[in-house]
Amino acid sequence: MTRPAIPVPGLQRGFGALAVVMTLLVIASIGLLSLNRGLMFEQKTASNQSQSTLALETAEAGIEWATGMLNSPYDIDAACAFQATANQSFRKRYVLTRFGAAFSPSTDIAAATNVFPGCKLTATGRTCNCPAVPSSGSAVASLGSAESPSFTVAFENVVADAEAVKLTVYACTARAASCAPTSFSTAEGNARVTVTLKLRPTLRALPSSPLTCGAACDIGGSYNIVNRDLATNGILVNAGTSITTGNGVSMSTLQGQPSANAMVGSDASLLALSSTDSSCANSSMFNAYFGTTLAQYQSAPATKTLSCSSASDCRSQLSSAYSDGWRAFYFASDLQLSGNMSFGTQTDPITLVTPMAIHINGNVEFYGLIFSNSANWNNLGTGSATIYGAQIACATTTINGNGTIAYDPTVLANARRLTGSTVRVSGSWRDFRVNADSLP
Repeated sequence: MTRPAIPVPGLQRGFGALAVVMTLLVIASIGLLSLNRGLMFEQKTASNQSQSTLALETAEAGIEWATGMLNSPYDIDAACAFQATANQSFRKRYVLTRFGAAFSPSTDIAAATNVFPGCKLTATGRTCNCPAVPSSGSAVASLGSAESPSFTVAFENVVADAEAVKLTVYACTARAASCAPTSFSTAEGNARVTVTLKLRPTLRALPSSPLTCGAACDIGGSYNIVNRDLATNGILVNAGTSITTGNGVSMSTLQGQPSANAMVGSDASLLALSSTDSSCANSSMFNAYFGTTLAQYQSAPATKTLSCSSASDCRSQLSSAYSDGWRAFYFASDLQLSGNMSFGTQTDPITLVTPMAIHINGNVEFYGLIFSNSANWNNLGTGSATIYGAQIACATTTINGNGTIAYDPTVLANARRLTGSTVRVSGSWRDFRVNADSLP
């Protein structure tokens, strides 16, 4: 008879250890899965943050681009690049016109709300498109098929402020299609940023007469001084000291008012400015009308600085800059002009500033405002110089020969806005919609 085997202690050791190891493996696997899940989440978060940051930076670039374009006087083509044609600047195309209709800047700043210019930022540079304002429907910038960050800009009127415009930038990270307002939200990274841009007019205070002299006004020859504007009481000449007129001078003011009553001499406020600023060196006289210094005006983005040595040189430089689209000018030297030429219109005037003197001879026609230290108009007695708008001089002004200075409030109002700069309103930055309107 065989007896059953008796288990020997220690022969089955390790079973408990195996269970512990398996438990640890399970726990480690769960930990690794959790760590992997966290790592994937962090990668996705980092990717989203990168896309979001890129889109936001692209939107900020769009704000700076649009603001700069609005302050550039250059005429532009469909690629938003310089083009030597008249009345095609970025501002005139998108802010001073609506639906292609004629616009009066003295009435309001009207934005074209149905067109969306923009740019695509590629490795080789920036590709931009500035489509024409359509008479119906809408137009979005065509920026090619490259998969790169892009933005388009939209303009809106500000109902409560006729000298402001709302700018909204729609930005997308790399994609082939343009970042249109209706489709920007489908991009992997997108941003929408809105700011309000306010017009900083060139002129803070309009002159109240066609001719203003910080010191004496000496008007001779066969010149005509005209002001039939009711708002300024038809004032013809405003001078800090004396006003002298020759026998051949013609004065035209409000009907029924003697021209002598429209001559305001010995103006204490003008005399105070002129006595401390007879050379225009400290900008006192200039600041009274422009609200800034001569140096600040000269460095403004809409101002073209010229310096010339002769009448032919001045004419060539001024004519070339005017043809390029510039309307605000600063002459660092005497301005000398002769011959037959015309600058500006009633709806598109110029602003011409120099701390030096102006010497004009010939049939020269200006629409706008002229500011100088002193001026000699037709001092050689040749031609017929005409100003529609107004002239201001820090010191004595002498006028001879033939010509006309006619006060035109419409010209001055248009010069005030058309040559001003747009600046961002502090606190207006938004990355969300604050009102319900036509734009997404």
